[in-house]
Amino acid sequence: MLTPAMQQYYDIKKEYNDAIIFFRMWDFYEMFWEDAHIAHKVLWINITSRNKNAKDPEPLAWIPYHAKDKYLPVLINAGYKVAIVEQISDSSLKWIVKREVVRVVTPATLNLEWDIYDNFDQNIIISIIYGDEKFWLSILDISSSKWQTTEFKTFALLQRELFKLNPREVVLDKKLFHDEEIKETLQKKYSLNIYYFESKQDSRKKLLSHFWVKDFSWFWIEDYEQAIHASALLLNYLELNQKQSLRHFQILSLYSTSEVLEIDSSTIRNLDLVYNFATGSETLWTLFWVLNHTKTPMWKRLLKENILRPLKNEKEIQNKLEFVEIFLKDKILLDKIREKLSYISDIDAILNRLALERVSPRDLLNLKKSLQSIIEIIEIIHKSDNKKLQQIIK
Repeated sequence: MLTPAMQQYYDIKKEYNDAIIFFRMWDFYEMFWEDAHIAHKVLWINITSRNKNAKDPEPLAWIPYHAKDKYLPVLINAGYKVAIVEQISDSSLKWIVKREVVRVVTPATLNLEWDIYDNFDQNIIISIIYGDEKFWLSILDISSSKWQTTEFKTFALLQRELFKLNPREVVLDKKLFHDEEIKETLQKKYSLNIYYFESKQDSRKKLLSHFWVKDFSWFWIEDYEQAIHASALLLNYLELNQKQSLRHFQILSLYSTSEVLEIDSSTIRNLDLVYNFATGSETLWTLFWVLNHTKTPMWKRLLKENILRPLKNEKEIQNKLEFVEIFLKDKILLDKIREKLSYISDIDAILNRLALERVSPRDLLNLKKSLQSIIEIIEIIHKSDNKKLQQIIK
């Protein structure tokens, strides 16, 4: 006969059968059966059992609750989803403690938990659907809250974009999830974490409610029903896993690949733009490695994106060159600003955790230092003699 606590576990596992369950029992997170064996293999922790004398004892592995920060990234980076189950009622009361999933942590949402490592890479999650004889893509960079949607006439064109995006996970609708050829390509060629998700909500109503708007004319997607559907699918998936509203993702734009120079995967590989395939390094001996003298995680992400998607518009390129030239001609100004930039943390990531109420005291302190540094940078520019730079800041 099951105890009330184990009945809770089995009910939760039935609903989240594709995730490892971190089941909070007092001061521990416990994992059972197959989850315990995975934890043993990946985390190198021992397996025991809760009822050793039973005919079929339940395999059990556990970690102290305060060690979650240590073990959770290991499981996520190994490609697993983790459903965190917490005690949400007063444990001192006589009746059974109520437990429920507070969120599901996936590869793309790991950095929403805490500032666990110096990670400047984009945490991109995408959704792909097929409709109107095209592939529709919704792209959310959780690191910067940049949310875009676009279309591709063929799967081959979509693949070229995937190589640049390097997403952490992809959400497929029912039609594509049952397409074994596409799934196999995404898994084997791009090593993507693929999740199936289906929502019965009206996509247009969902997004209109999320953005608090009457139509999508401001986002330039009013006439793109499939783009709306792909974006709503992604939003529903994230909200279900995070167990709360994600209203801080407030801008969705239509992305056109025609605005940038198209670089195919062979060129990216052969020129070692952001990854050296000979040495297997993401940093050493690449173009990104040569150019990267940035001081903040945000600018590192922007530099990497610009290398993979160089501009085609001559006027925009010239404006950037003029901006760079200003600093090259004024070494003193450059050094002053670079010093202040070195005190700026990953503001995008901190604001995301702040919106989700997962911010730490260290996050708040880093945010304070970052904002102070930004104010000081603006003051330095205002005090400089460069009128053009002052105009850009305005």
